[in-house]
Amino acid sequence: MSEIKCPVHLCLGQEQVPDELHDNLRSEDWLFSHHRNHGHYLAKGGSEQALWDEIMGLETGVNRGFSGSMSISEPALRFHSTAVVGGLIGAAVGAAFALKLSGDPGIVVSCIGDAATEQGVFWEGLNFAVLKGLPILWICENNSWSVHTHVSERQARPIGKRVAAFGVVVWGSVAEGFKATREGREPGYVEVACERLCRHVNNMDDFREDVRRGD
Repeated sequence: MSEIKCPVHLCLGQEQVPDELHDNLRSEDWLFSHHRNHGHYLAKGGSEQALWDEIMGLETGVNRGFSGSMSISEPALRFHSTAVVGGLIGAAVGAAFALKLSGDPGIVVSCIGDAATEQGVFWEGLNFAVLKGLPILWICENNSWSVHTHVSERQARPIGKRVAAFGVVVWGSVAEGFKATREGREPGYVEVACERLCRHVNNMDDFREDVRRGD
């Protein structure tokens, strides 16, 4: 780890979503990711070597070593990610609006974590997407944790029920969400329950297990 100069948030235990992204994404689709973005980037067709080089801070990395692990972007692939929780939700909605205005056949996929739904821009984005009928699919990877705080301590009601109240259809699977968003050109939401099998970041001490045990 001493050779890695940037924070690294692994997606161990959350591999289901990258696997399903790989099976359903098309080259014309936009994918907006978060700080656990490695699997998403590879699913969109990114280079594994360029990914490793970026994490190592090398000039041969995706962004010449300037972005590090959390903010990898490759416009040619229509892929962007950010270290800011919920930081690209507004950009994803804007991209979906641009697709509708231009008649581009692609759709936008916005991958978020459960903590991103605590940002106001998420709910504003839902409202605008329904109002304008935008081709955007939100995929929430709900690992139940915001750093070390469990979702039960942060949210009073399930995310899906609140999303549905905005008029966004909540789909039962990623494949269903892709099919409906692509064919209907309307916003959708999918929630995937997953388990974060690694510490929050790098090899830093993590008291998540203490919290889970109630210590």
